[in-house]
Amino acid sequence: MTTEQRLLNAAKELIKQHGVINFSMSDVPKACGLSRACCYQNFRDKNEILAALCIEEVQMNITAINEQRFEDFAMIFSMVLRPLIFNHLKDKDRLALEHIFAELTSLITLLPEKEEFKFLKRGFEFLDMEKKQNSI
Repeated sequence: MTTEQRLLNAAKELIKQHGVINFSMSDVPKACGLSRACCYQNFRDKNEILAALCIEEVQMNITAINEQRFEDFAMIFSMVLRPLIFNHLKDKDRLALEHIFAELTSLITLLPEKEEFKFLKRGFEFLDMEKKQNSI
């Protein structure tokens, strides 16, 4: 496992235990036995870690949809964190997050018309509508 992945796993667990508001960048390296310098070599700040968690989760969801493993679909971080951190990201991180969300949105629309997907589809329709309104 890479250092970056160790840090992301630690951040994920800290958020699950303490919530996003109480999540501290300095706790991440401690949780996985690494130095603060090591953490800052991989992530510039808390928002960059949160963006990486969003992107990681969206990529896992894209794979789950493509492989039709719908039971593995999860939106723990990306639906909550994306709006909170988006405006605080560097342009390259913002573009990466937007690109991968656009890919996921297009896949969501192709999901079967089943009851279990209705709420998810409506949520992504709302996000897409909101995004279009904000870009005007």
